[in-house]
Amino acid sequence: MANYLSTELGVRDGDYVMHLQHNSLEWLITYYGIIKLGAVVVPLNFRFVGSDILYAAEVCHPKVFILGAEFLPVVQPLRQRLTTVQAYICTGGPVPEEMIDYATLAAYPNTAEAIVEVEDQHNVAMMFTSGTTGQPKPVLFSHSALNHTALGNGMSYFVQRDDNYVFFLPLYHSGTMFLWAPFYATGATGTLLREFREPQWIIEAIAEEKGTDTLFVVPVAVGLLNAIKQGTLNLSAYDLSAWKYLEIGAQPVPFEVMKGLVETLPCQVSNIYGITEGGGGGTFNLYPGDVLRKPGSIGKPTFGVEGKIVDFHGNELPHGQVGELVFRTDRMMKGYYKNPEMTAEVLKDGWLYTGDLLKTDEEGFFYIVDRKKDMISSGGENIYPVEIEAVLMEHPKIDDVACIGFPDARLVEAVLAIVQLKQGKAMTEDELIGFAKSKLALYKVPRRVIFDQVMRNPTGKLMKPQMREKYTGRQEAFRKLDEVSG
Repeated sequence: MANYLSTELGVRDGDYVMHLQHNSLEWLITYYGIIKLGAVVVPLNFRFVGSDILYAAEVCHPKVFILGAEFLPVVQPLRQRLTTVQAYICTGGPVPEEMIDYATLAAYPNTAEAIVEVEDQHNVAMMFTSGTTGQPKPVLFSHSALNHTALGNGMSYFVQRDDNYVFFLPLYHSGTMFLWAPFYATGATGTLLREFREPQWIIEAIAEEKGTDTLFVVPVAVGLLNAIKQGTLNLSAYDLSAWKYLEIGAQPVPFEVMKGLVETLPCQVSNIYGITEGGGGGTFNLYPGDVLRKPGSIGKPTFGVEGKIVDFHGNELPHGQVGELVFRTDRMMKGYYKNPEMTAEVLKDGWLYTGDLLKTDEEGFFYIVDRKKDMISSGGENIYPVEIEAVLMEHPKIDDVACIGFPDARLVEAVLAIVQLKQGKAMTEDELIGFAKSKLALYKVPRRVIFDQVMRNPTGKLMKPQMREKYTGRQEAFRKLDEVSG
């Protein structure tokens, strides 16, 4: 792969190569072929539409574009506008005549070592954030950062040579790629599922491949627990004796979900936290022994990570006070590509300002309160949606929930709950509000309820800007205000 890119297509040290594929062996081969050359890989979210792809290309000016044939309907209409792309490589089929068939690369006769020596801080990958807080941001990583990610996660999650990580979440996402990195470094095995449709697939893969570890997000966990409760999935029918660990993260995990996993699954369960800018998943971890003892906690910083909670002036706060989580580590990003102003907003004196509101307890455990941008200000009170969502998830009829603020003439903002019910269940707005009143302070109780599908991205994160726009129109109003103000 690397030799073909270099010899036939002229890809050189520092060139950018866009990469749009579903999970596959070809995904991995092309990814590592690119970085062997000192070129920079740009893996794209497979949910990107045409405007997203054009935006990414405008940022990185790719020389080559590698894509799966299933994305041809999206990419073909864009080709006239992808002016920097000199060659397209297509995996799968059928392959258009004007594109290079991946089979040509697989059969390329030059198999000599192609690796190019680079400095530690040389660019290796540009990853676009998932966009739950706005337009995806181009996050640039160095070779050194990826090496420290492999080391940090390997030391934190006890990776051994005979382990086998079963992955089904999308590889373009930093949590998936970076949690798999220590398995490469150790020489351990990874089992990759091309797609995921139902929880039974994961259980079958773990049983058949003797998987030792896997990563969940909340919707997957809820789906698995529901299938077990409904009797459509019987764990005792599978040999899961090799399964040692399960990590769950990407968003706050309701305690009832965590408790259900611990009590149901035959493996140890841990809660993880990480963001793309900080080196992906696993920068904080709540180990199995503390999962039920510390409900709602993300644990403590992992190997090679230092964290603290600060106020708006950057001063460290004492235990119990809510502030912004900042941390520093050798695995974090170099910055946002060609955007020093945005980079300076989040990287200050070697610390990464996450935008997440947390607090610590007297034992030093960290607890997510909410995102700064998701906080609701109602009648002079700061309301953190994560707390309300966790309480509502305790209701046996609720499958998923998201809380956002909606405009209120008296309170400025009030709480709106978008509630996704379990299949076959029914609930009224009054019933949900009554349940919330029995569990929450009155000012935190939702004043409006909408029963609908909760919007999450492919990695399970709540898409609150999109929900605010859909249900309140606020995001659109803010965008128009930005355009007027310049």
